[in-house]
Amino acid sequence: MPLQTIVTWLMTLTMSLASPVIACPAPMADPERPLAITQATEIRSQVAYERLVHNRGITLQWLWSDNLGRLQVTNLVGFVSLAGSQVNQHGAVHLQGDVVSIDNKGFAFRGTILIEDAPEPGRRCERTGDFYFKASGTRRFWRLQQMQSCDHFTDYVDIYY
Repeated sequence: MPLQTIVTWLMTLTMSLASPVIACPAPMADPERPLAITQATEIRSQVAYERLVHNRGITLQWLWSDNLGRLQVTNLVGFVSLAGSQVNQHGAVHLQGDVVSIDNKGFAFRGTILIEDAPEPGRRCERTGDFYFKASGTRRFWRLQQMQSCDHFTDYVDIYY
């Protein structure tokens, strides 16, 4: 069985064991443009990697909550994957994919970010591709750098450590 198939199966299994409030939907990648990880995650900073593994959660600024969403980190034979979400009465953000590289400034992520019903009911913003999360100054989180997306909104997706 190919490694990517095993990783996908394990991610699905892991998320199915999680609470339904935080579970991500099925993989959202565009079948016309598959995003394949062809090499193991490049870990340039062990400290940053440990921060990611022991993260405190994920947030989207529109969800107005002190409760962080849950972000699961999986390392299978050197391939680091992320899957998680924040969901409440104001909407949801889901994130699923792979960490391409990580260093002391941030990490490159390849996967899908889906925002639903935030900040407006009925809104759906799904993006699949390569993204970068960066920590700035003394902040204790990485912020998605590609903030402008599907429409006129600016979405702050943060991963806290």
